[in-house]
Amino acid sequence: MKKTVFIVLALLLTSGAYAQFGDILKKATDKVTKVELLEEKNVTTSIDDALPVAFWLKNLDEYYEPVEPAAYDFNLEPGYYKFIVQSYCLKAGTYGPSKGDGYLLAPLKGKRADLVYNIVARSSEYPAIEQHDIQVLLWGIIYGTKFTDYDISFQNRVRPLLTGAEITDLSLDLMNVPLDVMPDDVKKVAQFYKDFRSRLTNPNVTYNEIESMAMVNGVLPEDPFSKYVQKGLWAYLGDGFYGRGMPESYPKTIFEVYRPEKINSTRDAKNRITSFEKNGYSIEVLYDDEPGRDVISFGSNGDYPIWRIKSIKLKGPNAGEEYVLENSGWIVKDKGEKIKKTGQGFKDAEANDDPAYGDYTFRLQNGKNSLKNYDDYMKEKKMQPLKDKQDEYWADYHTMEGLRVATNPLNKKGQMGWIEKTLKMVTEWWNSASSALAGEENTNTGPTKIDIRKTPAVPATNGRQRIIPSFRKFNNE
Repeated sequence: MKKTVFIVLALLLTSGAYAQFGDILKKATDKVTKVELLEEKNVTTSIDDALPVAFWLKNLDEYYEPVEPAAYDFNLEPGYYKFIVQSYCLKAGTYGPSKGDGYLLAPLKGKRADLVYNIVARSSEYPAIEQHDIQVLLWGIIYGTKFTDYDISFQNRVRPLLTGAEITDLSLDLMNVPLDVMPDDVKKVAQFYKDFRSRLTNPNVTYNEIESMAMVNGVLPEDPFSKYVQKGLWAYLGDGFYGRGMPESYPKTIFEVYRPEKINSTRDAKNRITSFEKNGYSIEVLYDDEPGRDVISFGSNGDYPIWRIKSIKLKGPNAGEEYVLENSGWIVKDKGEKIKKTGQGFKDAEANDDPAYGDYTFRLQNGKNSLKNYDDYMKEKKMQPLKDKQDEYWADYHTMEGLRVATNPLNKKGQMGWIEKTLKMVTEWWNSASSALAGEENTNTGPTKIDIRKTPAVPATNGRQRIIPSFRKFNNE
C-alpha cells in the first residue's frame, strides 16, 4: 500500500507525468459529460434560446378581445386569435406550469427536434390517437427508449405518427455506460432516465403512474439562477405573426396569435399623421397651427415643442356614424427638448387638454424608454440598431400615444361598435408600423399559415416543464 502511494505521489510530482495525468483525467471527464448530456441533447430548447419580446404588444388585450376560430387550421387573416390546444411536456422530472408563471417562445432545438416536430405535426392528422399515447412516445424519444421495447399494442397505436426510417432509428441501442463510473450527481440523473424508460415500456404501468414520475408535485424550491419573466409576453414568429404561449397545465395551453392589419395613413407636409382609413372606417386629425401654438410654456421650467390637436373626427361606414372630439389632446413635437424662450408659447385658458409640466415630461420619458427598448430589440435580433430611423420611431410613437390618450374616454370594450372599430385603427397602425420598422412586415393581406409547433413555450424558472403546442384542440371530455 505504501509503495502504491509513493508511486502515485512520484508521478504527480513529475511535471511531465502530471500533464499526462491531466490529459487522461480530462478525457475521462469529457466522456462522462457526454453520457450525462446524452438524453439532455435530444431536446435542448431553453430560456436562453427565447425569441426577443415584442414589448410594444404588452397591452394588446386592453384594446382587443381574441377570437377563437371554429377551425384549428391556423390559416389566418389579420386579427387577434386564441386557441386552446393540446400540448406536450418536453422535460420529465420537473414541475408543471402554475398560475402566473411566465413562459417565452423559443425555436425547437436538439438532436431529436425534427422527430419531435414531425410527431406533433402528424398528430393533427390522426385525431383518434390519444393525447396520452403521443405524450408517452415523445417522452420515450427524448429519453432514449427503443421503439421495439414498447409492447406491441402501443407500437401499433402510435405507428401512424412515424415513418419506417424513424422507427428504424428509434430501434437502435443507446450507448450504455455503467452507472458506477459516473459522479454521484450524474448517476442520480442517469438512474432517473433508466427508471423512466423502464416505466414507459412496462405494459402493466398506467399512464397516471408514468405521469406521476414525469411531473413533480409540491412547491418548486427557489433557484437564485432562475429568471423572472412576466406572463403573456409576445414574440415575433415570422410572416407577420406574433404569438404567446400560456400553458395552464402541460396537456393544455392557451396560445394566442396576432397578425397586425395594414392601415392606410396619410401625412402632411410636416410629416404628421392626418388620417387613418380602412374598410370605410376613418380617423381625421386636425392640428392647431395658429402662430405660437407649437410651443408650450411651463413658466420657470421653460418652453417645450408641442403639437396641439384641434379636433379628431371618427367616422364609420354607415350614415350617422360620426363623432368629433374638439381640443382633444396633444403630441410631443420633434425631440421634445427644451427650447429657448420665444415669448410665443402660451396656455389658453380654454385649452383644458394642455398638459402640466409633469404630464409632458412623463410622456417624454416614456418615449425615451420605448425607443431604448426598441433599439435593444433590434440588437437582440442581431439587426442594425435604429440609427437613422430613430426620428421615424419617435414621431410615430408620440402620435400613437397622443391619439390613445386623447380618445381614452371612448376607448372601452363594449361601447358603440363602430367607434370601437375605428379607434382600433390607431393600435393596428402602430403595431404594423413597428413591425415594418423591424423588418418584420408581411405585405400579404390574405390568409397565411402560421406554425406554432415550431416554438415551444419555455419557462424562465429552472425546474419547470417546457411545453410544445399542437394544432389539436384541447377537449375537457
